[in-house]
Amino acid sequence: MTSLLPAQQWTAFRIPVSETMSRGRLTEQFAHCSSGLVIAPPGFGKTALLAQAAKAHPGPVTWYQARPDADERELLTTLGYPADALAGSAGPPGAGRPARRRDAGDGGAVGRLVVIDDMHLFSAAARALVIRLGQLAPPHPRVLIGTRPAAGLSAAALEAAGATVVNADALRFRSWEVEHLFPHLYDTALRPGIALPLVRATGGRAATLRLFARAVAARPDTGQERILADGMFGREYLEREVLAPLPDRLGRFLTETCLLGRLTADACRALTGRTDSAEMLWSLAHEHGVLRADPDGRTYVAEPLLRECLRARLTGTLTDVELTRLRVRAAACAAAGDHDDRPDPQPSAVRRRLGSADWPDPLRIVVAGGPDIYLGRSVGRVAQEGSGSSAALLVQGIAAALTGDSTAGATVRRALAEATDDALVALSGQLVRVALAVLAGGPARPVPYPELQRIAYDAERLDLLWLSRAARCLLGLGPHPEDAGQPVVVLEECTRLGDAEGAALAASAVCLRSVRTGRPGIGELEDAVRRFRALGWGTLEAWGRAALAVVEVAHDLPDAGQRAAQAEAFARSAGVPGARALAMGAMALAAPDAGHRTELQEAAWSTARSARLPVAGLRSWLTALAAPAGQAPSAQAPTGPVGDYGAAAGRAKAGGQHAAASGRVLAARSAPGLTVRCLGGFEFILAGREHDWAKLRPRAQAVLRLLAVRAGQAVHRDHLLLAFWDGVTTPSTLHNLQVTVSSLRSFLEPERPRGGSRLIARQGDSYRLVLAPGDVSDVAEFERAVREGRRARAQKRSEEAADAFRIALDHYAGELLPEDGYAEWVAGDRERLRREAANSAVALAEIRLAQSRPVDAVEAAERCLEIDGHRDAAWRALIRACDAAGLAADSARARNGYSAMLASLGIPPSGGLSHPM
Repeated sequence: MTSLLPAQQWTAFRIPVSETMSRGRLTEQFAHCSSGLVIAPPGFGKTALLAQAAKAHPGPVTWYQARPDADERELLTTLGYPADALAGSAGPPGAGRPARRRDAGDGGAVGRLVVIDDMHLFSAAARALVIRLGQLAPPHPRVLIGTRPAAGLSAAALEAAGATVVNADALRFRSWEVEHLFPHLYDTALRPGIALPLVRATGGRAATLRLFARAVAARPDTGQERILADGMFGREYLEREVLAPLPDRLGRFLTETCLLGRLTADACRALTGRTDSAEMLWSLAHEHGVLRADPDGRTYVAEPLLRECLRARLTGTLTDVELTRLRVRAAACAAAGDHDDRPDPQPSAVRRRLGSADWPDPLRIVVAGGPDIYLGRSVGRVAQEGSGSSAALLVQGIAAALTGDSTAGATVRRALAEATDDALVALSGQLVRVALAVLAGGPARPVPYPELQRIAYDAERLDLLWLSRAARCLLGLGPHPEDAGQPVVVLEECTRLGDAEGAALAASAVCLRSVRTGRPGIGELEDAVRRFRALGWGTLEAWGRAALAVVEVAHDLPDAGQRAAQAEAFARSAGVPGARALAMGAMALAAPDAGHRTELQEAAWSTARSARLPVAGLRSWLTALAAPAGQAPSAQAPTGPVGDYGAAAGRAKAGGQHAAASGRVLAARSAPGLTVRCLGGFEFILAGREHDWAKLRPRAQAVLRLLAVRAGQAVHRDHLLLAFWDGVTTPSTLHNLQVTVSSLRSFLEPERPRGGSRLIARQGDSYRLVLAPGDVSDVAEFERAVREGRRARAQKRSEEAADAFRIALDHYAGELLPEDGYAEWVAGDRERLRREAANSAVALAEIRLAQSRPVDAVEAAERCLEIDGHRDAAWRALIRACDAAGLAADSARARNGYSAMLASLGIPPSGGLSHPM
């Protein structure tokens, strides 16, 4: 039997083998979920994705291919549950709770994975049973489901109940994925520029892309553009698999309205006279997946290739005269339904003709570092709508970010709040926000991959191709091999299109990736600097020259110290204090005298602080730039003060100007102490020393992070055994725990004798990470501020409560230990702290409302929604605050957002119906 599964897995059913590229960005979502749902129309690659997820599962797998005649009892028996699992259950079919599987415990700690493909073939009762199986907690197996859209199957409700849902939009191949797919899987090279039209015509459907590849291989003498234009390669498949299974009434409706480019209920009603047009459109989109709904929920579109199939149907049933009359009526109906109040997806404030290499003029000016583009000044001619517009705010945020000002993030958030109906500003702002988070977090900061995918896809769909390419460059900084080459691909694409600006940014992304992978290259940095200089981008040139100076000093090149001084002078004259601080760090690295080195390092950090630059992030980038070749930044490495750069850069040269010295500590703390941060990323800074985490076993690192989360508190050994040794208490596991703690003590405090650790103390059967006076723990500070806020609020001390909640939100830099992913031992604390942060933001908003400070209340409510977008109280507080502040537009957007959130959960906006789950 042919299988995608490795030898240690087995299956009771044949697992299909299919050709497709790795979809790591999708399969990783299923790695830690209890249940997953892949829901899409035919031909989107559901089975192939499920097979990849099964292959990645390290334990045993059962693959079940659904059949229309299978009932609940047969399903339970086949999957290994007792045949009488539903006996005695009352209520509708499938209402009972299945008993535990006979082999639920097999597969060890990993457990079994059950994959059920084509669930839409089941009866409604059997589908309900499958969904309930996926909601059972361990030791029941994990369940992955593949299905087409079906009546009564609510993906939003399942997602709200905890299932991981991958839909057709996520499965669609993007143009850059298609460019990789064809040469590597189909052995066919696409002609330059055809990938995007191909994706638009096929909707990114895997099956039609494969059929196009076969047509190209079968007709090598016919141009690819011609094959795509006639569309014959996919019509038979779409007719058979997509259109034929539709009910007759829906098929007729779809054919009658195919001359409309964008389908709305009003236009369809005017064209066909059907009063149930809205219900028809909704059914075609949500129950059959034939149409795709726009975000407004009122407009629907069909992929062009499918629309051509429908028009061919229509042509075969009407005479030429009838067809001409219908076209005239369709044009009139489409024009009547095109309201003037629809938001312009390409706003005039920052709009140019959107060709392949065209950038908006305001972004050109701000990236070039125009003299009047600084935070707090009027942007004047750059944004014609005035300094308070969303476009102007975005321009100001980018200008602040380029100089290194840490307030840029707040300005970009304000721009996003103003740009709800401004697609270009909204997508640009989202991309800038992601880039700021990645850069501020240091080279080990995880890249928010799903958000970047969505930005790149939405920008491409709106013909903002330069913006899509910029997002793809950041995708190349992510963890997935299929996107590792995106910066180079975008660089080549921009060079071919003549997009010099995009090529310069792509070159900088190539540099960023090389630094993140531990291979900072001098040639790559020199290329980026040359491109910035040719474009007149003085601000980015200052950053490039400073980074290049650090790498040159680390490689001990001749006159590297002089070039570092030149980079500092250039950054000073360009007015880029962040780049100046980085260049001063390079000068400190090159300084032969310890006293001069200390003076330079203090000046560098002082310059960074005066510019409101995140000093910890700058230090981490400096560490990575000066690291030995091939040493990638560790996810656990601290991003705060760093240690001996001379040793890190491997620049010891006896008798030379840059001889290594033990006193070369660029970022030593003024006084020994401990700083531990777990919110937004792990940092562990002890007496200013950097730790080489690669020398510590992964389990020991995880134990340290757990103790860091509970810093100052005793953690019982049973809790550690449960987290890292599956809760097994035996002499062997107890010994392993003791050895792990001992290795931590020796690693963190190598200078102390055995048994003399002051950092990790034992109290009976518990261990504690000791916090001495002056030590800092962000989790402890956050929890302390939350307690003080609650106490003050209960005692009617509103201002003190507000101050405490504000301090708590300042400490909450992000979710707890994001680098640990979905590890069970961190999930509970992560959710608890997230909930407390959201509660603190809501409480702060309510206090500010009571104090008649609605603007501050808006900020607090928005912060809560950043943390938890489904917090009902935050939406209500935001609406009340906008109303109180007289922000009519913001209030309308907040109400729309609240309604959209409720709709995504299947809850009517009125709240009159109970929650569907």
